[in-house]
Amino acid sequence: VAFNHICASIRSSDMSEVLVPFIKSLVVLDADGDRLFAKYYDGRKKPEQITNEATLFKKTKTVTAKSEAEVLLLDNEIIVYRSGIECKFFISGPIEENELVLVCVLDCIFDTVSTLLKGQVDKRTMFDNLELILLTIDEVLDHGHIMETDPLAVVTRVLMKSSDNTSAQTIGDLSISQALGLARDQFLKTLSASSSGRAAGGDGY
Repeated sequence: VAFNHICASIRSSDMSEVLVPFIKSLVVLDADGDRLFAKYYDGRKKPEQITNEATLFKKTKTVTAKSEAEVLLLDNEIIVYRSGIECKFFISGPIEENELVLVCVLDCIFDTVSTLLKGQVDKRTMFDNLELILLTIDEVLDHGHIMETDPLAVVTRVLMKSSDNTSAQTIGDLSISQALGLARDQFLKTLSASSSGRAAGGDGY
């Protein structure tokens, strides 16, 4: 809902022209400036990625941004970032992009990861649960295009928690092992349903 309002606010007064938000990159660096993981959607080559990440670390290493996102203008890009424990999350977009859109995406990814990892947004915990992190990114962004900005919706999809699940256990009560177990079980059910659908001549999933 919030994303829809933001998108509406950045539409051109000429209704024939609508600015479509695009994310150029998502980068997560540790406290030493080393990459934990990154996705570049603008076709940047490896040397350019390394230079970009070194610059991001140099420009932000003394800044703490734990409570809310900070904004940085760099090389014709607008960058927003937030700090976890021993790490920083960076989202970049074109210089003409609305920073509120970038912050919305950043907050969604950061808050989803924080929920999944029970607040332990640190290097080791993220590495131990890399599958959940990558699933989160893929739920929010598709080749740089914004798909979702509601953290609760993303958490639910990442855990593959079906809407008719009547368990009294909430997402926040799940341990990481339980979350992975639930995701695995639901994934197997999806595969089973898909196979049955194809065998019966249906479209499948």
